[in-house]
Amino acid sequence: MAINHALRALKHTELPTDNSTTSVTQLPANILEAFIPGYSIISKFLLDSLGFDITLLVSVCFLIFGLATSLKFAWKHTSEQFNEYFMSYIMIDSHDDIYDHVMEWIRVQNVSKTSRKLMAKTGRENAWDLLDGDMGVPELDPNKLVNFSNWDAKVPPRFQPSFGIHRFFHKGRLFQLRRENKQVMHDTWGVSVMRDEEHITLTCIGRSTQPIKDLIMVARDYYLNKEKSCTVVRRPCPKEQRSRNRTVWMKVATRPSRPMETVVLDHEQKNRVLVDINEYLHPSTPRWYANRGIPYRRGYLFHGPPGTGKSSLAWAIAGVFGLDIYCISLVDPTLTEEDLGMMFTSLPRRCVVLLEDIDSAGLSKRQEEEKVEKLKPEDEAAAKIGAEITRAIKSVQKDGKNNKDDQGISLSGLLNAIDGVASHEGRVLLMTTNFPDKLDEALIRPGRVDMKVKFTNATRSQVYELFTRMYSPDTPASLAPEQIELGPIPKANGVVHQATLNSSLLQPRRTKIEDVMTPPESPKQANTPTTPFSLSSIEGIAVQFADRLPIDKFTPAEIQGFLLTRKKEPMKALEEVEAWRDGLLEAREKKRMGKTEVVP
Repeated sequence: MAINHALRALKHTELPTDNSTTSVTQLPANILEAFIPGYSIISKFLLDSLGFDITLLVSVCFLIFGLATSLKFAWKHTSEQFNEYFMSYIMIDSHDDIYDHVMEWIRVQNVSKTSRKLMAKTGRENAWDLLDGDMGVPELDPNKLVNFSNWDAKVPPRFQPSFGIHRFFHKGRLFQLRRENKQVMHDTWGVSVMRDEEHITLTCIGRSTQPIKDLIMVARDYYLNKEKSCTVVRRPCPKEQRSRNRTVWMKVATRPSRPMETVVLDHEQKNRVLVDINEYLHPSTPRWYANRGIPYRRGYLFHGPPGTGKSSLAWAIAGVFGLDIYCISLVDPTLTEEDLGMMFTSLPRRCVVLLEDIDSAGLSKRQEEEKVEKLKPEDEAAAKIGAEITRAIKSVQKDGKNNKDDQGISLSGLLNAIDGVASHEGRVLLMTTNFPDKLDEALIRPGRVDMKVKFTNATRSQVYELFTRMYSPDTPASLAPEQIELGPIPKANGVVHQATLNSSLLQPRRTKIEDVMTPPESPKQANTPTTPFSLSSIEGIAVQFADRLPIDKFTPAEIQGFLLTRKKEPMKALEEVEAWRDGLLEAREKKRMGKTEVVP
């Protein structure tokens, strides 16, 4: 309506005569009246009271506004056409590991220092981030308790670019980072829930995405180099996320890699496992398997009493070969056979899959049948009645379960996930158990379990290693540590080296980085308390300590727990080990004989 009014005003406007002049910047009063109702009254009032004609000022403002609107419109369409035909894009979803790589790299760039739109995050994300370079280790009074009330508050926060557009230069080229967050409707357990989904878009000028790919590679190399001494731990995503088929695995922790020499195990067995896995992971091995029609899989079973180092060896293997470790709990009530198969097919080409306490799941059907047979002796009617009642109750409970998710993992489902037709190849499967005799033969047959490693209670040499490692001083990060190289492959008909306290199949010597079979050293060592004893004195005390403990009676975890309570007093540990040994053996004997004591 205002535009029509302005056009009618223009139509009735008198043309200027020859002796009159109209400025380009001065619009007719009728036009201004159409856009600003009451303009003539306001203009006349100001002219009469102040003697100032605002027509020129208002006309200039209208012209500037129109010019700015036109330029904005032209710039918008020109930029859209330019972005469409002369710029390249790569979008990265927040669920992908590349997102973490890029954001961690961006965090240390100038864009995170000069941008006016930043997002603050907690400076330390886990306990492993405490290094000497991070604030430094404070001076603590050994006679007072440590107070962490203000410790986290002193850690400086980390800053990342916030949501929006950020521009930065890399190697002389202009890049644009667009960080966006949007809400998406998801169906979770039959209920529609709004969830935030985040992604970033990297843009550069040019019709090729190669510069962006190079930038992503730089960010990835920076991230991996920063965490080269760490092992990434992944676990299955929650049930609602797996049901959306968006992602199956999630990163739960990044921990320092465990050095192989800290694993208390017979050196011959340790060397045999490392050599076998190293040969399996060699880049030329998949072609060798394919040419002979053999599935490219390898499985290992670690069995022995609790506390003997089965899980520790699995962590050390992941750190030695620089692989992520994927942990699966078969007793998870939300885990179905379909989910398990999806998890194995979603594994990367090379990784470590850890199935702990494999005897606790997957064999329930056969174990229940064995228990029923034991409860049905032919000469006991009461046992028959009890077995029938138990079977009837279980049948009713099973019929009442309409949800397939509550049925758990069966033995056949586990076997199909491990080496079925659609099973993943290239992974290192590690299974641990405390009771190898309870495992079904189909689970541990060759092809599914290719090597069995038996863990026993501590031997004399292992006790010596535990004591020496506990009280030896830490290696300074500035010194070049002696790397560990694999020794010769043990022969099947005998032992290559004599197993003594001072010799090992893992011989230490200086070697090149690419030949190292141990994880890289941590960037910095913590300021842990050390003892005033020299290494030679510690070794002498360790020999006496090992002589006072019987062979194959105590687990490494028990001995380590005893030493931890005396971690700065090796002589006290030597003096008190006999009383601890006798007390623990006596308690075991009383438990075995059924004589329990009431502790007040």
